[in-house]
Amino acid sequence: MHLDTHFNSNWLNSLLKNPEATITGTFNSHAYTAKIAIPEYQAHLLTHYKDIIKGDLKAFSDKVGIPFNFLHFGVIIKFDEPTELELHDHDMVLNEGLKQLIALVGAVIIKNCYMTSKHRSQGHRNRFPHLNFHIDRSANQPTQYSMYTRDPFDEEQKFPRTSSTLFAPCILGHLQAAKEHQLDPDTDKGLKGTYTIFTQEDMSTVLNNVALEHAWNEPQGVGEISMLDNRTALHASYYRELYNKGYKIGVRYLA
Repeated sequence: MHLDTHFNSNWLNSLLKNPEATITGTFNSHAYTAKIAIPEYQAHLLTHYKDIIKGDLKAFSDKVGIPFNFLHFGVIIKFDEPTELELHDHDMVLNEGLKQLIALVGAVIIKNCYMTSKHRSQGHRNRFPHLNFHIDRSANQPTQYSMYTRDPFDEEQKFPRTSSTLFAPCILGHLQAAKEHQLDPDTDKGLKGTYTIFTQEDMSTVLNNVALEHAWNEPQGVGEISMLDNRTALHASYYRELYNKGYKIGVRYLA
């Protein structure tokens, strides 16, 4: 079975019948569990930013000119055993099924997996600044999807990482910047390329509440992959130990 015909919007619809539940499944004889990372995400935003959002969230997003269409945010898929996945083709085009998932839930995290050998060395490595929420690609670039990888066969990346990657819809940058008085929520409009936010916040109220954390903390030798669409979501590094930034994570850009 090809990935496109398994992990796609039809598969997600089955998961969404009970968004609070963890489901089990099998892909090419490899068992996995899957769940929505932050169910009822809009309710989380409305609660966390009740002093900023006056009334309807859709109306607020229209007013500030930052589209927001996620009811739930993030999907986490975890295989029971190490599983090789071909997530994009030779031309760096992301699988269509994954594009469908990302369009509906913003970000996808897959654990206990690794890229095929023909694609494993592609891309580069990077370490993003602490709590600097940003987009990787401008609107005029053809590769709008970012994919982040931890290679279980690499002598450095085979170990758990000390820093996380955080994902959030674009509107979160505007909301948190407004909460921190970096902008005026009533007059400032449009998406900025970067927001340095949450630096004075209790992160226990943020992680997996309004921002999805990919902690990269699976055991030694376990591969992990995550991805987002830069047109709809921001990402940042979160240094759980400020003195330790962690190793550079694998990064590749896909169409």
